[in-house]
Amino acid sequence: MIVVMAVPALTGSQCVFVASSGDNHTCISTVDKPCNPQDNTDPVVVVTVDNGQLIDAPVQGVRYESGSVSGVTGDLGEFQYETGGTVRFFIGDIALGEEVRGKSVITPLDLVANGTIDTPAVVNIARLLQSLDSIPGDNRITIPAVLHAAAVRSNGAVDTSIQYLDFADETAFVNAATQLISTLTASYPFTAVLVDRQGAQKHLIRTLGAAGISTGR
Repeated sequence: MIVVMAVPALTGSQCVFVASSGDNHTCISTVDKPCNPQDNTDPVVVVTVDNGQLIDAPVQGVRYESGSVSGVTGDLGEFQYETGGTVRFFIGDIALGEEVRGKSVITPLDLVANGTIDTPAVVNIARLLQSLDSIPGDNRITIPAVLHAAAVRSNGAVDTSIQYLDFADETAFVNAATQLISTLTASYPFTAVLVDRQGAQKHLIRTLGAAGISTGR
């Protein structure tokens, strides 16, 4: 059994997690004092994590994975990532762009290689996030847990759409995203539609500007 416990924060936004097998005779391997492989002990694994934020507006409810660290973004888009490691974001089985180096603020621009505010894949990631927002108009993008449960390849109603969702291909994206939004938001108290390209781009420029992030516009 692996036990993970939090250790008081180091400096800034860093935290340390210690994982062990639960053996009472564990040891911490260091440069000066490595664990003796002949000892009947299991080494302790120390994981240092930093805090980050995912924003178009703050994106709440997106799943993230960073090495041994995973979770769901909080109401301010907050997440944790292994220090010096990478992080990736998902809605169910839908990967939002690429795996990227963890940092304090990540936006759709970061989720596409060499992404800019005019890169089609960047704008289309923003379009999908904004279109799936379950509480529009509150300066936050909220992705509910029920949507994650439905956005999986085992769900025959969305499997093909997930398979052919290509943020970089405008035609493929519009076809797949339109179907996904219609199916996944069926329980919303309003009719959700795919946000148009210009509207999504303006929203992204406005919200990133408010966060002090330059988009060149």
